[in-house]
Amino acid sequence: MSIDESIEALLKWASDNSITLNGIQPEVLPGRVTSRLKGATVHAILATALSLDMNSPPEDFLPWKAVFPTKTDIQTLMPLCWPLELQALLSDTSQDLLSKQRAKFEKDWALVSKSYPDMSREDYQYAWLLINTRTFYHTTPRTKKSLLKDDRIALQPVADLFNHSPDGCTVSYSYQGFTITTTKPALKGEELFIRYGFHSNDFLLTEYGFILESNTSDSVCLDEYIKPLLNKEKKSMLDGRGYWGRYMLGRDGACYRTQIALRTLVLRESQWLMVLDGLRGEDVDQDAVNDILLKVLRQYLKDIEVVKAKVNDASTGDITRNTLRDRWQQIQDLIEATVKEIS
Repeated sequence: MSIDESIEALLKWASDNSITLNGIQPEVLPGRVTSRLKGATVHAILATALSLDMNSPPEDFLPWKAVFPTKTDIQTLMPLCWPLELQALLSDTSQDLLSKQRAKFEKDWALVSKSYPDMSREDYQYAWLLINTRTFYHTTPRTKKSLLKDDRIALQPVADLFNHSPDGCTVSYSYQGFTITTTKPALKGEELFIRYGFHSNDFLLTEYGFILESNTSDSVCLDEYIKPLLNKEKKSMLDGRGYWGRYMLGRDGACYRTQIALRTLVLRESQWLMVLDGLRGEDVDQDAVNDILLKVLRQYLKDIEVVKAKVNDASTGDITRNTLRDRWQQIQDLIEATVKEIS
C-alpha cells in the first residue's frame, strides 16, 4: 500500500469512528524522506527528495528545475543509462568505474523502492544521476563525525552551473559556505569554469557524461595488457612492495609503477630490489623495458581499431557514438605519442 493509500485508509477509519476533520487533512510532505530511509546514503536521500520534488514541484523549486539537463540528456550522456552493448565498448577503466557506480545505484534503489513503491526506477535514476553530477563535497564538524566521506555532499544551486576545466577557478569551502576564486583575469563574456578535480577523461565520462578535447590529467590504464605478462612470482614481488596494478600511461609516458612492473621482466629479483632502493640506475635497463612497453602498446593499438569498428557499427544515437569514437581516438593518440617518443 502506498503512503497516499495509507492516508486514505486512515481518513476512512477516522470517519467511521466519528472523528471529524474541520478544514484540514493530512498530506505527504515531499522531501521529508529521512525517516523512511533509515540507513540510506546521503546520495540516496537527496535523489529521493529531488525525485519527489520534480513530480510535485514546490513553487521555489521551479527556477532551479528549469536549468536541469532533461531526462533525455542524462540518458544520452551518462554511460549508466546506455545499453549493455555500448557499455561493453567503453575502456576498461570506464567499465570498472561504471561497475562501481552501478553497484552504488542498485544498492540505493533497492532501499528507496521499498519505501517508495510508487516511484519509478527511471525517474529515480534520473534524479540519482543529477545528484551524482551536481553535488559538491562539503563537511562540518558534525558531519565529519557522523558521516562517511562519500556522504559529505551538498547541493549548491547556481554554483552547480559551472562547467569543468583542468585550469578552472579554485573552489574552497568553510563550514558556512563555498568560495569560488578565479586563477587569472577574465574578459567580459568569457566563460568561467571550476575544476572538479584532476580526473582522466574516462572518469569524467563515467561520472559526469562528458570528455574534454584537451585534458592535461588524461591517462590510460594498461593493466589488461601488463598483468598477463607477470607470473605468480612477479605478482608476489610487486604485491609485496605495493606495486601490483594501476599501471597508467599519461601525457608524460608510462608511470613509475608501470616502469617498476616491467623491470621485473628484465631483471633478477636482487637487481630489481636494488632499483627500488636507489642502488641501481633506472636508465641502465631502460631500453629493455621500452622494448616490452612497445609490444604492449602496439597490441593495444591493434585492439583499438577493432573497438572503433564496433563503435561505428553500433545501433545508437550520433551523440553517444561520437563520444565513444572521440574517446577511443584520444586513447589512440595518447598511446601513439608514447610509441613515437620511445621508438
